[in-house]
Amino acid sequence: MLKHNRPLVLVVAGLDSSGGAGISADCITVHDNAAFALPCVTALTSQSLSKISMVVPTDEALFEDTLKLAFEDSKAISAIKVGLISDDRLLKILLKYLENEFKGIPVVWDPVLTGTAGDLHSVDLKAYLKDILKHTTIFTPNLNEALELASWSKEDFKQKGVKALAQVFLDLGCQNVVIKGGHNIENTDAKDYFASKEVSFFFVCPKVEGLGAHGGGCALSSSLAAFLANDFAPHDAMVLAKAYVTGGIKEPAHEVLEQNDLRPPIGHHGLPTWLDDFPQVFEEGFPSYSERFAPCPLHLGLYPVVDSVEWIERLVNQGVKTIQLRIKDKSDPKLFDKIKAAVDFCEPKAVRLFIDDHYELAIKAHAYGVHLGMEDLKTADLKSIQKAGLRLGVSTHGAYEMLKAMQLQPSYIALGHIFPTQSKKMPSKPQGVFKLALEQEIIQDLVPTVAIGGIKLHNVEDVLETGVGSVALITGITKADDPDKETQVWLKYCTSGD
Repeated sequence: MLKHNRPLVLVVAGLDSSGGAGISADCITVHDNAAFALPCVTALTSQSLSKISMVVPTDEALFEDTLKLAFEDSKAISAIKVGLISDDRLLKILLKYLENEFKGIPVVWDPVLTGTAGDLHSVDLKAYLKDILKHTTIFTPNLNEALELASWSKEDFKQKGVKALAQVFLDLGCQNVVIKGGHNIENTDAKDYFASKEVSFFFVCPKVEGLGAHGGGCALSSSLAAFLANDFAPHDAMVLAKAYVTGGIKEPAHEVLEQNDLRPPIGHHGLPTWLDDFPQVFEEGFPSYSERFAPCPLHLGLYPVVDSVEWIERLVNQGVKTIQLRIKDKSDPKLFDKIKAAVDFCEPKAVRLFIDDHYELAIKAHAYGVHLGMEDLKTADLKSIQKAGLRLGVSTHGAYEMLKAMQLQPSYIALGHIFPTQSKKMPSKPQGVFKLALEQEIIQDLVPTVAIGGIKLHNVEDVLETGVGSVALITGITKADDPDKETQVWLKYCTSGD
C-alpha cells in the first residue's frame, strides 16, 4: 500500500476492560483502516468476555473538556464514531458539539442499547432519536436495536420488511442506515441491508461457525468512520467495513476455551484486502451474476479512448494495441458503418478494440469487446454478449461498484475516476491513488484492471505503482500538440500490453 497521511477520527465510546470492544478496540480498528483515533471516553466498564459487572459514566466536566480540547487541538477531525452513551448529560453535551463545533463532520452512530454479555445501562436513545439522526451520516443498529428504536414489533417486521424499517430512520433525517442482520437467527447467512437516498442494497456473508466474536458492532462502526474520514463514499465504506469485520471474526484476536462458550475478541488485521472476506451485494434492478466472459490479457497497456476511425488508425500505426471507440451520438446514421470499419481495421492487426455502449452493433460487427457503465448493465443483454464471445469491460467508481462488477465475471474492470477530469460529468468524487491501490490489492490478478480519469504524464507513475494493468486516456493524446510524439511517451510508461 502507498504511503498515506492518516486523517483524524474522534471516537466517543465506553472503555471495555476486556479489550475486545469499546474505545480501545475502536482505536485499533481506526488505525488498521488508515486513520488516527482521538479517544473520548463516555464510561468505564468492568467486564469480561462473559459478563458486564459495572458501568460508571465519565464525569461530565471531563467529557466536555475532552471534546473541547479535541476541537481546539485538532480542527482537522474528519469523522466521528459514537458508541455507548450511558448518561443523559453526556448525550446532551455531545449533541451540542455536533450542532456547533463539529457541525458538518461525518458521524457514524452505533446505537448501543445493551451489551451481548449484559446490561450497559444505555441512555434512552429513543427519546433523542430525531436529534441524533439529523447529525448522523451512517446509523448502524442491529435488527433488535432497529426494532426497538422504531417501536416495531417482530410482527411489524414480518409484515413490512427491512426496507420499510430502514426508511423509518431515513425519514427522521439520517443520511444512510445499515440494519445489521447477524442477530436474525432465521438466516443461515449474515444478511445486512444498507439504505440511502442514492443507493440501497443487501449484502451477504456466510456466517462463520461458532459463537461469533466480541466487538463486531464496534469494529463495524469504527471502521466505517475511518473510511469516511478517508473520503470514501458511504456505500463504499460499508462494504469495506463489512469485509474488515468478517476477517476479524474468521481470525479472532486470541483464542478462548470452547467449553466456556465465550465469544473471542474480534481480530484486527489491517485494511481489508482479501476478496473472500467481502460480501456479495444485491441491488434491485442490477444483475448479480453472469457466466464468465471471454478473457483478455492481464496487462492491456496504454488504452486510449477515441471517437473516430481516423484516430484509431493513427494510434494503431503508432503501436497502440488496446483502444476504445466511444461514439455517443446514437442517432448517427453511419454509426454501424463506423464501428464495422474500425473492427475491420483492427482485427488483422491483432488490436484489442472495445466498443463503448453499442453492444448490439459490436456483436453484429464481431468486435473484440464492449465497454459498459453501471447504468448500461441494468438493461444490457449480457447473455448475448457472452454467447457472441465478446470481451466485456465494466466501469466502476468505488469499492461497492467494483464488487458488483466482480460478480459479473467481466473481462476487465475500469477503476475511476482517479483524478479530477473535465471529460464528462462524474457521479462520484475522484478516487485518488490510495483508493486505487486498495482496490487493486483486493482484485490482484483475478481480473485485468484499467485506471481511468484525469491521468497525466506528471501523475502516471503514481498510478502505475499501484500495480494496475492498464491506463486509459481520453484527452491525454488527442489534445496534445503533437499526438504522435505524445503517444510514444505514453507507450514508454504504459507499454502496449501483453
